[in-house]
Amino acid sequence: MKTHNVTLTFYLACFLFGFGFTLHTQTFKNPIKDSANTEKSEFRLFMRYSSDYLFMGRSDSLPAPYLSPGLAYVHKSGFYINTSISYLTVKGESRIDMFKVSGGYDFYKNKFETGASITQFVFSDMSFAVQSEISTYLYGYAGYDFNLFMLYVDGSLGFSGQTDAFLGLELNHTFYALNNKLRITPAFYLNTGTQNYYTEYYNNRSSQTGSGKGKGAQQSGTGTIQTSETQKFQILDYEADIQVIYKLNKIKFFVSATWAFPVNPYTTTTSTGTYTEEIKTGFYWSTGVRLTL
Repeated sequence: MKTHNVTLTFYLACFLFGFGFTLHTQTFKNPIKDSANTEKSEFRLFMRYSSDYLFMGRSDSLPAPYLSPGLAYVHKSGFYINTSISYLTVKGESRIDMFKVSGGYDFYKNKFETGASITQFVFSDMSFAVQSEISTYLYGYAGYDFNLFMLYVDGSLGFSGQTDAFLGLELNHTFYALNNKLRITPAFYLNTGTQNYYTEYYNNRSSQTGSGKGKGAQQSGTGTIQTSETQKFQILDYEADIQVIYKLNKIKFFVSATWAFPVNPYTTTTSTGTYTEEIKTGFYWSTGVRLTL
């Protein structure tokens, strides 16, 4: 029986790593949100690969796959701090594209969860990630376990040249197997908010239209914005997601896949004409490993 368990563990680990490193095609939702579920303070090392960088269902026309090593310190009280760098793995574009540091607090009691965090981003001037004009991100959430499903409501503020507000809703349910070592969580997300950040991205970084930074710096620009709908609060996208986590002693392997369905395309009018965002269904995945010290 013990040999069987070791064999099963080995094949499962191979599946997770094989899936993660053989495909060639993510919102950065944290698949291991358990900072308050520890009896003692600890350090965590992690490595994550993401096939693309999407924000509110949007991405640049060029993919932004990231390899992201990081370090976190989690206090048993629920406070934590973590930092990571993201290395862009596109051929001919390889570089450290993003650095971020986050601090926050998670609280769990019975069936209730809540928490808040602040994240500081530093993107490369050459970055064409849609979120790359946002420098600071404030985030808060609350959740309740209704047994049949887990319900989360979250709110956030993103600071770029202007401030954006976002509200989100999540429904999920976790299935357990292999003595609770294996967790499989399908989820549904609804994201709403404003899009001032998109104007900054559209002008400065888009590989198709930007004129100030990144890929767009190679182009002639799109003219002065006269009107835009970026301050309109509306539904931005729907997402369906599945996450798989396997715990082996102090190591966690994880893999996730997400389908994003953006809605309400951004429209802006400049001195050179009217531009309407081309939206399309997106698929992205990520995988990685975390070691608790």
